[in-house]
Formats: sequence, structure tokens, C-alpha cells
Amino acid sequence: MNNRIATYSLVAGLTLVTIDVAAFVVPSLLFFAGLPMMKADFWITAALAAAMAWFASKKLAEDKPMTVFAVSLGLAAILFIAGFVICGYFFDLSYDGQSYHQEAIIHLAEGWNPVYDKELSPPTGQGIWINHYAKASEIAAATIYKATGLIEQSKVINLILIAASGLLSHAALLALRPQNRITAAVVAVLLALNPVSVYQSFTYYVDGLLGSLLLSMIALGVLIFKRQSWLLLTMYTAAMIMTMNIKFTAIGYAGVLTAGLLIALYMGEQFDRAKRLFRIAAIGGMVGVLIVGYNPYVTNTMRYGNPLYPLAGENAIDVVKNFTPRNLELMNRFEQVAAANFAVPRGNTTDKKPTQFQWPFMLSVKDLPTYAETDVAVAGFGPLFSGALLLSLAVLVLAFRRRTGLTLAAVGVIAVLAVSTFINPAAWWARYVPQLWMVPLICVWLAFSLKGYRMLQGVGTALALVIAVNALLVSGSFTTKQWAMSQELRAQLTQISASAQPVKADFTYSWSNRERLKAYGIEFKEESPLKCASDPVVLIKSGTSLCVNPNKGMQAKVE
Repeated sequence: MNNRIATYSLVAGLTLVTIDVAAFVVPSLLFFAGLPMMKADFWITAALAAAMAWFASKKLAEDKPMTVFAVSLGLAAILFIAGFVICGYFFDLSYDGQSYHQEAIIHLAEGWNPVYDKELSPPTGQGIWINHYAKASEIAAATIYKATGLIEQSKVINLILIAASGLLSHAALLALRPQNRITAAVVAVLLALNPVSVYQSFTYYVDGLLGSLLLSMIALGVLIFKRQSWLLLTMYTAAMIMTMNIKFTAIGYAGVLTAGLLIALYMGEQFDRAKRLFRIAAIGGMVGVLIVGYNPYVTNTMRYGNPLYPLAGENAIDVVKNFTPRNLELMNRFEQVAAANFAVPRGNTTDKKPTQFQWPFMLSVKDLPTYAETDVAVAGFGPLFSGALLLSLAVLVLAFRRRTGLTLAAVGVIAVLAVSTFINPAAWWARYVPQLWMVPLICVWLAFSLKGYRMLQGVGTALALVIAVNALLVSGSFTTKQWAMSQELRAQLTQISASAQPVKADFTYSWSNRERLKAYGIEFKEESPLKCASDPVVLIKSGTSLCVNPNKGMQAKVE
């Protein structure tokens, strides 16, 4: 690539994607050899990432490949280390993260082989999700946890994919318009700061990770369209394989995006490239389902007759029904998406209260704490996203009048994203369709790609500002609140560690919290129901209650 900055972004992005993909694929392949997770898995992953940086530098850098290798690998290493450290300051306080994602990670690191070993029966009753859901994120995180013994820091898989998706987007946008350097950087950052990815970044929820992977696939698709490279085709397929194993719906998303790329290559008369992509993606799809995705796709089929068990087939569990606002139940999925995004923000709840309409660009400070939680159900893309959608429509109308061909190309990408969104019957819920965030940013890029049209530039600038403010509001609300809650939990654990040992503990849904107690040197004895001489200490947002008695020596000192 002629643009050195674009090359650095591309190679560093590929290196970071390789870390997450290899951290999933390496243990998954070794499971077939009967090998449980080992500390060596992480070092194999690191070696593969370094090899990717070297190979990509040799293939993609037109001059000074050693410099590109050193800079790109160094950038990737800095981002990984920084993310690892930052994650250590934030506890995963989400329900799903503590109830079964972390539980799966712990069992994998402790030697559970999901290919050969029997199904788990944890006391929390969350075994159905651990045994039968796709496990790419849990295996990738367990690879890091096994090597370091630090479960909170292992959430770094989220941060490095956010960074990777931004870097790859930057490279792709520069490949389209090398002269738009500032615009490319701004749009790439905003694309990566998907609200779903942001408010799940310090948890083990998987939807934000999925959003970053889908963005990475689209960025790699653009690069494949622009240049011939087996490396890019291979990395696209590798990202696709991991995407398919994040959650069940991701198979459909990956399929739609790949079909869209094949159509684009065909329409661009790049027939050889389309054939290569078809072949390698077909092989990747089989590998993703039959080998590295053996558990759950094959095991579910053999044991329960359906690869998507327990969400499909006989006695399927509807995990969305109880959380769907009552008014949305009467709408089709297109109406649901409109009603949920043009509404007052609200977290997920089973009270089924109808959504409340909110005018675009209206903002209430009291609604911002909603985005401090991991699972925003209504208006999940941020309080200003509805306004961004309206401005996006204005951009498309204005652009169509100026440059029909370029506008139709943008509409084509938006159409692919729309199809991938609406194949999900729960498209109204932002975390289930994180790819919808990309739509207004495609319109920002379109507006700034058409020079000399003042009105179009003005609307595009307004759209970019609205999206930037929206991302800032969501990121600020989430980070500040999560920091405060993590500090409170840290203070609780520190105080308990100074009390008389052992303490009695009832973990309810969050049996994984035993690792937090161990990390703070707190000895515990499980008891359910809990019987305490005084009121138990309830760990903040952690589903864990403890009987704590002050240390006698400490008590005498205080008196």
C-alpha cells in the first residue's frame, strides 16, 4: 500500500485479530487431540500473531517491510498490554458474565475438554448455556486466563478487537480515498466505538465482540475488493470462523456479509477473486462448524437433534420473549426497530412496559445512567442514534442527486447490513444487531467523499458531530459508573479479606465469584441458604452474599 500509515494500521489490525482468533482456534484444535487447555496455548497464540505481523509486512508493505513489522508489532503489543492493564481495574459486573460466561472460562482453564468430556452440571443451574452455546469468546479468554491466572484482565479480548476493527477500518477507508486522511481516522474511530462494544467492553457479554468482528470482516471485504491478496482472503475467513462461533445468530450474519462481498466482486467483474473467496470461505465455514465449532454445533446435533439447541427445535427456549416490551409484540420487526430506536432509553427488564416515543435529538441527562449498564434494551445505540438515522437519510437523498453511482454503492453496503439485521427477529434490541451502528457512518463517509457540495458537506458534518457526541455520552456514562462500582466492590473485598476467616458464602447465580474471593485471599465455605448472625454483606452487583465477622484483633484495636 502506498500510504505508510494505512499499512501500519492494516498490519497492526491483522496482528490483533490474529491474537483473538488464534486464542480460540489453537485450543479448539488441540481439544481433538485430547489435550486440555495449557499455558502453552497463549504462547503459541503470541507466536502466530508475531508471524502474522512479519508475513503481512513482507506481503503488504511496498518498501521497508522491517520498519513496518517493527512499528506494527510494537503498536499491537502496546495496545494489548494497555488493554490488559485497563481491564484489571474493572470487574465484570454483568449478570450473564458472572453467571455462565466466566463459569465456562474457569472450567475450560481447569481442564474441561468440551469435545470429549461429559456435560457440566454447575450448581448455579447455568449448565445449559455453558454446554450448548457457541464458545469462541470463552475459549479465547480462557487461553489468556490459563496463562496469567487473571480473569478480569482476560476481558482484553474485547478491547483488542475494538482496536483491531478501528485499525482495519482506517486502512480500508484510506484504500478507498487515500486523500481523506483526517476523515478516514475520524470515521474509523467512530465505527470502532460501537455503543454495544463500549458498554460490554469490561464484561464477558459477547455481542460487542461480535460487533467488532463484523466490522473487521467488512473492512477486510473492502480491502479484498480493492486489491488481490491471499493473505486478506485468509484473514477474512479466519475472522468469519471466529464470528460463527461467537453466538448462533452470527452464522447468519457472516453468511450475509460474505454473500454481499461475493456479489460486489461479481458486479465489479472480479470473477477470479470471487471464486477464490467462495472456495476459501466454504472451507472456512465447514471448519468453523465441524471442527473448531464441534462443540456446540456437532455435539448439539448428535445429542439433541439440532445444532442450535436449545434456541431451536422442539421445546426451544425463547430468550427474548420475556424482555420484549408489550407494544412491540404487536408490531412486525421493521416497526419494532423504529419504535425501539425512537424511544426513551431503557435497560432490559421483564416488566414489559411499552416503549415511550422520544423525539430525535432530544436528550435527557436522567437517561444517561441507562448506558452505564451492559444490556440496554431500548434505544441501545445511544440517545442520539435516532437523529443520526434521520440525518443519514438526508445525506443519501442529497448524495443521490449529485453522484448516483457512488450513492448506490453506499446503499448496497447499507442493504447488506439491513438484511443481516432484519433476519434476526429481535432486531429491535441493539445488542443482538450491533452491525446496525455502521449505517450512519457509511453516510458520513459518503458525504465527505463528495467534494464541492456545500449542503451535503454541512449535513455530513452535522451527522458526524451527532454520532461523536452520542459515542462520547455512552462511553462516558458507562466508564464512570463502572469505575465507581468496581471501586466499591474492591473496597468490599478488601474489608472482607481483613475479617475472620473463613466466611460463609452463598453465590446464587454467580458461582464464578469464588475466584474473586481467592484473588483477595478470602477463605470461604459455601452455604445455601445462608444463615448469618447479623446481616450478610452483599457484594455489589455480584449476586453473592457473605457472612462476615470482624477480626477479633481488629475489633479490639478499634475499641
